[in-house]
Amino acid sequence: MQVMASIGQQSIVSAEQKRRKRNCQGTTAMDDFTQSNSCATTADGIGYEAGSQPGPLATDEPEIPAYLQDTYYWAYISPRNVPLLDREIVVRTILWQQHNKLQRLAFSEIEPGQRVMQPASVYGSFGPNLAKHVGPDGHVDIIDVARIQVNSSARKLEPYPWAHAHHANCLHWNKGPYDVIVCYFLLHEVPDEVKHQVVDHLLSKVEKGGKVVFVDYAKPKWWHPLKLITSIVFDTLEPFAKGLWRNEIRDFAADGERFNWRRETIFGDLFQKVVATRES
Repeated sequence: MQVMASIGQQSIVSAEQKRRKRNCQGTTAMDDFTQSNSCATTADGIGYEAGSQPGPLATDEPEIPAYLQDTYYWAYISPRNVPLLDREIVVRTILWQQHNKLQRLAFSEIEPGQRVMQPASVYGSFGPNLAKHVGPDGHVDIIDVARIQVNSSARKLEPYPWAHAHHANCLHWNKGPYDVIVCYFLLHEVPDEVKHQVVDHLLSKVEKGGKVVFVDYAKPKWWHPLKLITSIVFDTLEPFAKGLWRNEIRDFAADGERFNWRRETIFGDLFQKVVATRES
């Protein structure tokens, strides 16, 4: 099971889904990185039409990718299930009590006062903890394709006015560049072809010297006592996750040579942090 909603490419989006106009009107630009608005917006959807380039932020409400609707409706879209799953105890259980350590690994790459983007809403405390870590001198944008996830993130971010949740197609997000982008348990939730698009787009949104931080699953060591159960869970509920067992995150980047890459793993290699730093 995953802790955030997924991103999608429009080539896999159901043709029958109709765009709906935004309920939010009259947003005003605060700076280069945010739009101050009363409309909740969050983090997880990245839709990207095959062969196209990221364009300007759409004024229409983003479409839910078909694979997200078909595979993860129960986890990220269901009005009944989302309030039950968006709990810290659920996230800690799913991540085998490693959630706090994984958060610290991500936050160790971020300095207070920086401009940060999170391309997917995350269940539990990650979003508000990120906002607290960045602090009022910084800025946080969380982007998501699912309205219910946007609303949930917006509620959790209310005490932190420098953090904003945006309902948008993240691959069309035109704000930035950012100092840091933190991609927390997103890549395992999208098909491999979308992983390529996500990685490339995030790399394009950091300024020189900036970082993209990926925290996600990795292939555990052969002796890992949880390898079998993890494999069964992935085969049953996470059909795209083993793409991170077969490939390094760096391999999904088309222009990876422009970045310095480093990788570390924890918990018997079940989890990984990969940091791509753009060369100045």
